[in-house]
Amino acid sequence: MSPSPPKDRRIEKIMQILERYPAKDVRELGRLVNLSTSRLQHLFKAQTGSRMNDYLLECRLQAAARLLKSTELRIKEVTYRTGSRHSSSFDRAFKKRFALGPAEYRKAQQLLLKNSSSG
Repeated sequence: MSPSPPKDRRIEKIMQILERYPAKDVRELGRLVNLSTSRLQHLFKAQTGSRMNDYLLECRLQAAARLLKSTELRIKEVTYRTGSRHSSSFDRAFKKRFALGPAEYRKAQQLLLKNSSSG
């Protein structure tokens, strides 16, 4: 799900921050652009057509997928670094998004890399 481009520079700034630092939480993001949490969420939805929490989750899952593919970090560390605090809910969301759990995803990516380099 890719939201529409925002017209408000504050929302554009938030989106750029989240793409680089997905562990940021909504309160912290609101402080960065001088908006309350509820105002930020309302403005985000109005500007992009997507719920901010959905966008935040997608950023976190994409960051986790990159880390699983490119590092040997433990899955709990990946979960923490991407801003998720509960590994069970993270695992469910990851599996829903990628059709594989984090460990299975890592193994599949390693297999793809191995097959592409040996062929």
